[in-house]
Parts: sequence; structure tokens; C-alpha cells
Amino acid sequence: MVKKILLLMLLVVIALIAVNRQRIYVRDPIATVYRNDAMQSGVQVFISVTGDMLLWREAEPRESRILVQAWSKMPGTPERLTCLHWIACLTDADHASIIPLDWNSYGTKNGAYDPRVSMSSREVTYLDADGATMRAELH
Repeated sequence: MVKKILLLMLLVVIALIAVNRQRIYVRDPIATVYRNDAMQSGVQVFISVTGDMLLWREAEPRESRILVQAWSKMPGTPERLTCLHWIACLTDADHASIIPLDWNSYGTKNGAYDPRVSMSSREVTYLDADGATMRAELH
């Protein structure tokens, strides 16, 4: 009886993963993040099955979660994000709702924000809100 319950639970988990596969971001522990070509420590990289990346920094002075999705190519902070710390995160939809980064909110630049996003299967590059080049590499 116990084996049947465990098997049923496993099948339910597999079904949930299959249905939500574009919303699930799994941590890549060996990914590297650079800011203006200087390696950053304390930034966790999560990747989805579609190649979208989530960068999560818990350090001070400010915590940040930046999501870059291939369909929009606009970096931003996810509006809703549920995470199992250090393992995986789940967004609210396949095309997650984000609050776009905006240079004007930081008072550093007038005009429209152009993140200059470049994405490949192994790397994401964009300009952050301060104008610095951010690059996340998968190994």
C-alpha cells in the first residue's frame, strides 16, 4: 500500500513538472556572473527549460532578483516568485510578469532604457539599471 501511495505521489510530481516546465527555474551551481568583466560572488543563477535566466543576489546593500526571458528580452524583477532556497524557483506564468528595470527610476539616465540583451544557450548579457554590463555564463 505504501509503495502505491509513493508511486502515485511521484506520478503527480512528474505531471506537475511537465505542465509547469516553462515556469520552473533550476539553480545552476557552477554558472558564473560578471559585472563589467569582474566576477561577482553571491549571485545564484537559475535557468529554465527555454533558456531564460534568473539572477538572484541576496547580499547587501540591496537584494535583487533579475529575470531575463527570451520572448521579451527585457530584464526585470519578477512580480511573483516562489522559491525552494538554493534549488529551484517557480514564476507566476510561462511568460512571467516582471517590473522592468528602468534607468530613470535610479536617476542615472534620461530617455528610454535599452538593455541591449544578448542571449544564447550558454550566456545572457544585458545592461543593468546602473549601465553596467551584466553577463551570466553557463558551464
